[in-house]
Amino acid sequence: MSDTRKHWMLLAVAIFLSSLSKLALAQSNPPCSGPEIVLAMPHPEQARWQTLRTELSEHLKTVRDLDRCARLTLNARGDALVLDARTSDNRFASRTVRTQEQLLHASEALLTLPPNTENSHPAVLPVEEPHDSPSSPDPRIDTPIRPAHVELGAAASARLGGAPWFVAGGVTGFADAVVQPWLLGVSARWDISGGLISQPTLMDYFLMSTAVGVHVGRRFEVSGATLDVLLGPNLVLEFQDADDGQLDIAGSAADVRIDLGARLSAPRRARVRAFGSADLELSPARLLNEQHANPSLPALPSFSFGLAVGVLWSSQ
Repeated sequence: MSDTRKHWMLLAVAIFLSSLSKLALAQSNPPCSGPEIVLAMPHPEQARWQTLRTELSEHLKTVRDLDRCARLTLNARGDALVLDARTSDNRFASRTVRTQEQLLHASEALLTLPPNTENSHPAVLPVEEPHDSPSSPDPRIDTPIRPAHVELGAAASARLGGAPWFVAGGVTGFADAVVQPWLLGVSARWDISGGLISQPTLMDYFLMSTAVGVHVGRRFEVSGATLDVLLGPNLVLEFQDADDGQLDIAGSAADVRIDLGARLSAPRRARVRAFGSADLELSPARLLNEQHANPSLPALPSFSFGLAVGVLWSSQ
């Protein structure tokens, strides 16, 4: 057998063995089904971000031409998330995101494969500049990433109302469902006044009010605090009583009022926070016509202004 024929036979055998090895390697490494998403934070904090991780995973499953062998690492940093992406060919990029929409878009952009990857040069992922670099400002976004949750609050309150003018003290509470930046909640308050400040009152006079209401609100982030602006109707039940020296005089009334309020709480990310609130409550019916629960008793208030200081608890 000639040397040329031997060389051709050896070359054919080499090609055959190379094909077998590639086939075996492909069978031993099945296609990836990722990308893998890792929460790189202490275990107590992972539950807070688990819902967001699940939503990101479901979103990426719908994206075509994605690097399924990549790895995404989520790391909490204050109100933001640091997103680290490492592709299957070991390229790396990092992004800081503050909203769910930013997280979805950044993950998709970093992991989407370019078209015709076999015939094109690998894309170079830009690496984010250091966070403390003056050339890369970190603007605040009004809507930080936070799952939907419930907040409950209770407070001591004081109210100034009129006319006639009175001062009352009592307690108030609320329960809110928060889907940032929106709130939907219910509230209740009870207060009592022992007299009027703008005119003389009968002996043993008092005005007691109980109110329940619903409200919608918009949440804003203010430095290290949270500001909620609220609006909704209140149903107010009032009871007056006095003694003219001979007879006990009493009366009750119900009224629907519009309540506009604001609530400031801090620190922003804590589950138990101190809060202060203020609200203005208006009675459309009484602004036009003075009303009495009893002709012998002072007129019922057409508006009131309230202040409250208390504590709230958040489920997240």
